[in-house]
Amino acid sequence: MEDREIIENEESTECEIVKEVRETRHKISASFDHDVGQLVAHYQALEQKMRQSGKYRFAELPNAEPKISESTDTETSD
Repeated sequence: MEDREIIENEESTECEIVKEVRETRHKISASFDHDVGQLVAHYQALEQKMRQSGKYRFAELPNAEPKISESTDTETSD
């Protein structure tokens, strides 16, 4: 039974974390009157501030257009 109690406690903790994250997101959204444009601008400004601090690393998004090499010649000369 101990194993079952541990699993239930982990699930309960996970549910509490998700609940807390959702409440926080809702409070942030409410501070911008749930205006998506203002909210996005807030997060973009926050991202820039975090990037400038140098404390955080960010994954770069892939380019929208694939890069094509200038040379498409695949033949080799002998």
